[in-house]
Amino acid sequence: MAEVKPFIGLTYNRDIVGRLEDVIAPPYDIISPELQRSLYVKHPYNVVRLELPLGDGEERYLEADRTLRLWLKDKALVPSERPSYYFYEEVYTLDREERVLRGFFGIVKVEPFEKRVILPHEFTFPKPKKDRFNLLKHIKSNISPILSIYFDDVGISEELWRNVKLKKPLFSSDRFNMWIVDDMLEDISNFFRDRIVLIADGHHRYETALEYKELMELEYGKSGPYSFVMMFLIDAYSGGLSLLPTHRVIKGVSKDFEDMLKGFFSLEKADSIEITQDEFLLYYYRKGETFKFRTEELNVISLHKFLNNFDNLSIAYSHNLEEVKSLVDSGAYESAFIVNPLSMDTLRNVVEKGDRLPQKTTYFYPKVGAGLVIYNHNLNNGEMMKDV
Repeated sequence: MAEVKPFIGLTYNRDIVGRLEDVIAPPYDIISPELQRSLYVKHPYNVVRLELPLGDGEERYLEADRTLRLWLKDKALVPSERPSYYFYEEVYTLDREERVLRGFFGIVKVEPFEKRVILPHEFTFPKPKKDRFNLLKHIKSNISPILSIYFDDVGISEELWRNVKLKKPLFSSDRFNMWIVDDMLEDISNFFRDRIVLIADGHHRYETALEYKELMELEYGKSGPYSFVMMFLIDAYSGGLSLLPTHRVIKGVSKDFEDMLKGFFSLEKADSIEITQDEFLLYYYRKGETFKFRTEELNVISLHKFLNNFDNLSIAYSHNLEEVKSLVDSGAYESAFIVNPLSMDTLRNVVEKGDRLPQKTTYFYPKVGAGLVIYNHNLNNGEMMKDV
């Protein structure tokens, strides 16, 4: 099944860069142009210069390559002494509750989805992958990980973490800790040999990695570091990853929209909206009124089928209930559908049957940032490619 390996990772040398918080960044796809410029100014070694370089055309990628080479020369980025896994723990707050995310960075052999080793969980909107492909081609590195989950039914993950906690962290702060783990390698790799890996966030980056792997294997006639991609792997049950709902706000509805809605579903008035684990319950909200209704299929699937009946709808997505209500109450949008989140078990059932959920079904939180550790192909073209 999944081939998971340790790797020689690049991490920041804090003797040179100072606080790690000043040089890491969110994944590229949630960096706005304003944040991009702000991160450039924040610190000369901020990883945004590699993850999402400024500039036009090919010069952006050439500049990222020059930057990476310079940082290696200056020892702002330093490699681990040997192939390792990188265990990471982050404290975060959601709904005023403090939670802990735990997982580890490893590299995973890239496989086509049809092999059912690495699985997508939802359909994605078409999105240009040329930018990520060009960046990968020039710097031969994964700067941010693909966020992935696995299902540990035997408790191995908790046992690993007990051992990790006995080690001294590579770096530590009030919010996060990271450990380099260069023992237990065989145990970790063997654990995944009869397991699948589910992509939680990063479908487009994975497809880019697959395209790049196929190109390089055709050119060199063999597998190599380019045949693997860096992932942050989280146990679905004990890893502390939160699975949030994605609500829909809409405008441009036709006159018969609500009549059709009432024809599809049995709506009843509701006094309030309560987010629960009921996966077959939906709320319909318009200014001053709330309705609820039940679905025969999972709420997001039924809603997706209904909305597909309308060609001219403008749909926006939000994970925040108060933001959704504000968009409707202000008149920016006409109405909204509020969904309850899916459980990890439901998600598992869907993907193990070979199905996919509609676009924008899930939102995994928190995102793991870029710059915590970097997978560089040139550093990993020797012993690491042998069997662990």
